[in-house]
Amino acid sequence: MKLTWQRQQIRPRHRFATSQWGVDEKETIVVQLEHEGLVGLGEAVPSALYGQTLESCEAALGAMRDGLGDDPFALEPILRRLLAEYDDQRAAIDAVDAALHDWCGKRLGIPVWKLLGLTRPRKQTTFTIGVADPDLMRVKVDEALAAGFDALKIKVGTENDHDTLSYIRSKFDGPLFLDANQAWTPSEAADQIRGLAQYRPTIIEQPLAREDWQRMTPLRELGVAPIFADESCERPADVPRLHGCVDGINIKFNKCGGLREALRMITLARALGIQVMLGCFVCSSLAIAPPLTIASLADYADLDGALLLAEDPFEGISRAGGTISLGEQPGLGVAAKVL
Repeated sequence: MKLTWQRQQIRPRHRFATSQWGVDEKETIVVQLEHEGLVGLGEAVPSALYGQTLESCEAALGAMRDGLGDDPFALEPILRRLLAEYDDQRAAIDAVDAALHDWCGKRLGIPVWKLLGLTRPRKQTTFTIGVADPDLMRVKVDEALAAGFDALKIKVGTENDHDTLSYIRSKFDGPLFLDANQAWTPSEAADQIRGLAQYRPTIIEQPLAREDWQRMTPLRELGVAPIFADESCERPADVPRLHGCVDGINIKFNKCGGLREALRMITLARALGIQVMLGCFVCSSLAIAPPLTIASLADYADLDGALLLAEDPFEGISRAGGTISLGEQPGLGVAAKVL
């Protein structure tokens, strides 16, 4: 198998920000895996939060490429070896995982969702309203509602939270997901969450710092909304320790390492009675296709990374209002746009 890659630049339609960081444009890495005349594709979306950079991702890909073997269908042994050797670069593994699955689906002439024994992906996604000044926030909300999105995710943890949420609730009565991105300390989180109860949140995500996961238990007991872990839950080993501390987990492929690791996390979560959300970072549709492939197994989807872009370099995912879906195309079902 021949592994190559190149960077691609993407830009959100509006500046995208959380309580911790913001981005006006970014680069991701498109991975190509070629074998027997077919090419499988994947996208690496490294995040500094998990010790990943573009450079570390490319270095890992360079080290991987001579050890992939000559059988793309040997998914488990290939990915087990990569996870053992490049555990701290799971965004790179995610891209290779996606490319392998894409190649296998194309070789067999079927979508990856069918290869995995799942139904055709069709899932409501939240649309995220990032932190912004009041004027831009209103523009973002109005655009999202005009586009037909019927579930909103709001980045909270700033002094403008109540103004933002009051404006949204004056126009929108649907599901409202609140994501604090580690904004609060354990001593202030309970009061903050009680104050948000009036907006009827569907869930509240990552209210505390990632290392404070054990202190989320009392926040569940407030009864305001289910508490979900994001930054505190990276990989399968994290799921059992969160049992009893949170109501749900947000699985992101660049954190866990791709489709197969995500499936393990879902299996563990279901066994423990933990709810599941599939999430993403700002990215193209190439990175959205793998989680969308298994979205039928999740309670919630926050797969709007490509919908936030001014221009998505890939196509193949359909949207009707707030619902996104994949078709019957072989592999992951997405392809680069022809310019």
